[in-house]
Amino acid sequence: MDKELLLYQYFANQLSKDGQKLFNELLEKDPDFKAQFEFENNLKRVIKKKQNENLKQKLAGFENEIKSNNTKPNTKTNFKFWSVAASFALLIALGWMAYSTFSKPDYDALYASNFETYPNTVYTITRSDSNQSLERHAFSSYEANDHKTAVAAFLDLKTKGETAQVDFYLAQSYLNLGKDKEAIEVLKRVIADGREFKAEAHWYLALAYLKSKDEENAIATLKRLIENFDYKKEKAEALLKELD
Repeated sequence: MDKELLLYQYFANQLSKDGQKLFNELLEKDPDFKAQFEFENNLKRVIKKKQNENLKQKLAGFENEIKSNNTKPNTKTNFKFWSVAASFALLIALGWMAYSTFSKPDYDALYASNFETYPNTVYTITRSDSNQSLERHAFSSYEANDHKTAVAAFLDLKTKGETAQVDFYLAQSYLNLGKDKEAIEVLKRVIADGREFKAEAHWYLALAYLKSKDEENAIATLKRLIENFDYKKEKAEALLKELD
């Protein structure tokens, strides 16, 4: 599929499941595609902000006009004035509803521009390695972006006593499969365990909340990350500004 068309369909909310999968893969692996996406996303945000500012100015003008005409008109013009005032009031109400709706962050876009699959730093895989262990199977599937197979293998590893490292990578595969709720529960376990990947788990937990449109928990998790860790601190601060 043409990359420009893919971007157009993304911003128009017209991506199919296959299109979304291709979009995520390009965003992760194609630096030029990611740069173009971030440029267009930032441009969209600036335009939306300008439109919102213009809308607020117009609505404030309508309110001032109503207030300035809030005198005691004669009986003949009374009905006409209040009809106009009611129309302005309705326009203001609808305008603020539209402003409230469209000024909300684009959670999917923020997630897509910040999410990158964490690399395998646990198990080294080489072509000459003849080891056919379950651990190798899990991480080779993970590196091949076969996350469905990786999830099954990671779950098998957990039954054999592997926890912290496996849980973190299990959550990564869940996120790649769009299983945000499952990823959230696993990442919370990684943080509670407190041994490995605790800082990283905070970042990905915030993103998982973001993908689930749970802004309150996303913000709280980002703040904990910023206060307690250096991992992705600058990105977390930038993302927090987008949400505030």
